[in-house]
Amino acid sequence: MTQLRLVGIHEEGNTLLLSGDDGATFELPIDEALRAAISRAHFRSHRGENDAPLQLTPREIQGRIRSGMSAEEVAAESGLTLAHILKYEGPVRAERDHVARLAQAVEVSAPSHSETYRAAFGDEPATLGSMVEVRLRQFGIDTAEARWDAWRLEDGQWEVTCDFDTSSTESRVIGEEPPARWIFHATHRTLMNKNRWAQVLGELETVDHPGPVRRLSAVQDNVFDVEASEQPGRRTAPEPSEQEELLEVLRQRRGQRLGADEDADDALALMLSKGSIPAAHPRNPALLDEDENNEYDDAASSPVDSGKEEAAPVRNDRLASVTRLDRASRSKDSQPAEEPQKAEEASKEATEESHPKNKRRRSSVPSWDEIVFGKKDR
Repeated sequence: MTQLRLVGIHEEGNTLLLSGDDGATFELPIDEALRAAISRAHFRSHRGENDAPLQLTPREIQGRIRSGMSAEEVAAESGLTLAHILKYEGPVRAERDHVARLAQAVEVSAPSHSETYRAAFGDEPATLGSMVEVRLRQFGIDTAEARWDAWRLEDGQWEVTCDFDTSSTESRVIGEEPPARWIFHATHRTLMNKNRWAQVLGELETVDHPGPVRRLSAVQDNVFDVEASEQPGRRTAPEPSEQEELLEVLRQRRGQRLGADEDADDALALMLSKGSIPAAHPRNPALLDEDENNEYDDAASSPVDSGKEEAAPVRNDRLASVTRLDRASRSKDSQPAEEPQKAEEASKEATEESHPKNKRRRSSVPSWDEIVFGKKDR
């Protein structure tokens, strides 16, 4: 047997560099098996030859074997005889083999119509065991030499391995030594690759054999006109309707008496005079009093719709008369004290213009609510 000595650690930190007596160098990957062997050797080195053997219960012995240790390793660690350990190894060893077979039966690929898949698996789904056999034959490795094993991890999942002998060429191509390792969830029957060998053996087409490169097609060399594209779809704010404008003016003038702002009074009168704003509360001609029926005989005899249309002009006449009357009163207030007679005459003239002589009753100044919302029914 050739004796090797430790030279150093690879710069990547995952391989030990060893050297023989003839100067040949070797690499030893730092994996779970190496770490477990070193930890067990360290434990045995701290036990003296005269130390009493550990008193392990059958449950503890089986727990160690279930976690991946062999009977020989348990005997060396505990100091118990191998025959004593072998009495409890059988059931646990059978459990580990059963879990390894369950992992091999997990489907890793659905049926495919590709020639490569059909040549290997036909129309059946590919399981992990069959996929590993196909991939090992592609590497030129005898499938009879594959050794499956499984052991339970601390979190309850299982680690499944497939070990085999390979040449240094395949190891250099893959980048690590066997075995292939998977994490297996026995309840959900799911697998997860743990190293590079697991990925290579568990997939028919790996990253080493990429698929066809996607082809690109030529496109037209036209410059996209951003300004032209925005013009058709440009959105403008909708113009407010006349009714909305009237409501806005009324909200602004709430609590303001007529005559305080002549320009606003004229604008409001102009909006009402258009005749397109319907009355907020249409009047019912049948409920008008006798004087109103005589005064608005045409409106009372028309249908409800025509009554709605005539409501706005009636209010316009009232507003016009009120505006003229209010202006006359303002002019009266603004006259000097020495001209009271002229102001009184102007007020009388405005009153005569706004109230024809042939009216049967004296017209009163309507309130602001009557102008906006219509006269309330009696």
